[in-house]
Amino acid sequence: MKKPWLEGIEVIDVNKAVPPWGGWFETLLLTALVMAASFFTQQQDPFRLEGGFPWPVLAPLLAGLRYGFVYAFVSALLILAALGVAINQQWQAAPGFPLAWAIGVVVVGMVAGEFRDIWGRRLHRLEGAYQYRAERLEEFTRSYQLLRLSHDRLEQTVANSGFSLREGIIRLQSGLETIDGLTHASFTRLLEFVAEYAALTQASIVGLSGDRVDSAKVLAGVGERFAIDEGDPVVAAALESGELATVNLVKEQAVDQNTLLAAIPLADSTGDIHAILMVRSMPFFAFHEDNLKLIAVLVGHGVDHLRFGAATSSTGRFIAAFERVCQDHARFKLDATLLKVSAAIGEGNRESETGELARVYEKLRSSVRGIDLICIGRDDKGEFVIWVLLPLTDIAGAKAWMQREGGVLATLTSELLAIGEVDPQAIRRLEPR
Repeated sequence: MKKPWLEGIEVIDVNKAVPPWGGWFETLLLTALVMAASFFTQQQDPFRLEGGFPWPVLAPLLAGLRYGFVYAFVSALLILAALGVAINQQWQAAPGFPLAWAIGVVVVGMVAGEFRDIWGRRLHRLEGAYQYRAERLEEFTRSYQLLRLSHDRLEQTVANSGFSLREGIIRLQSGLETIDGLTHASFTRLLEFVAEYAALTQASIVGLSGDRVDSAKVLAGVGERFAIDEGDPVVAAALESGELATVNLVKEQAVDQNTLLAAIPLADSTGDIHAILMVRSMPFFAFHEDNLKLIAVLVGHGVDHLRFGAATSSTGRFIAAFERVCQDHARFKLDATLLKVSAAIGEGNRESETGELARVYEKLRSSVRGIDLICIGRDDKGEFVIWVLLPLTDIAGAKAWMQREGGVLATLTSELLAIGEVDPQAIRRLEPR
């Protein structure tokens, strides 16, 4: 393929053999034309033996300059053969065969052809060197583009890996701490954080009217504003399922009808959808399953935080957080663990055991991590139980956390439960202390 900087320049492919018949045909034709022109212009002395410039020498000269030594030599031999025939047939007046003239014609053709061959070989070597360098340049350019793309992705990864999903949720909650309720300001703050964390370049949060998108209720946006299509198939799929929907999952016949890459319902842990996040544009390297799931998780936790307030020990907040981690586990396979702390209460020591449980509760409350939640309430038997919710933590991580708190839990009975092993009704029936 010809490079852009070689437009208008003939490039010879040294690896492609040139068919010889074209050169021979042109040599024979050129020789015939020169001979015909010589006979036509001066029939008494067509070869100009008696004086003047020997025009027939042009045939081997041009053939040599064009195709090289062999073609010039053959053309000169044809000229000499024609001269011999012309003298024999008395078309050319001559006392004998002009040996000096014949040697001159052959020498002119041979010299021109030899120079052409020398420059042809040099050009061939230069063209081979050029093609080698062009291939290396193309490899270098391809490697450079791959390296630049890899560097861009690495920059994005490094930028997003400064904090984990846990730290991202903590930062999201701290960023929304001064805002209460689902308002324009809170949605704007939520979208700005998600856009920065997940590399969204064009997105909007749009409100709902009933079970449909209301294009007049644009609650927040990042990037250039875009028209809201209430009938977009991605939006319809997201509202129908109540979950993340992307353009690659809609029906093939509907792909050409949509302009969105993804749509995420802004639903709290109870399932109520308050708005919908529409993603119109994002970098290609960011449009993958993990990043889209990350957006959905952050949006869900952000909506819960705005709806139910800051992370406290209230039973209602604990139940809402439990519902959220259950949804994250079911949809995105995110780990979570529950720690159940209880006391074996007897007849005579109920008050002391209850006091010990309250003391442990206060100590655990001050030592839980950023997004962990703790709650104390009564179970089905009416006994006090401490529940500690550890989102984004598997059993091994929960055991490590328990070892750090081992002194506090030594006097009580504790049990670790993976989120998939917990009976949701046992949490939903918790009574506040």
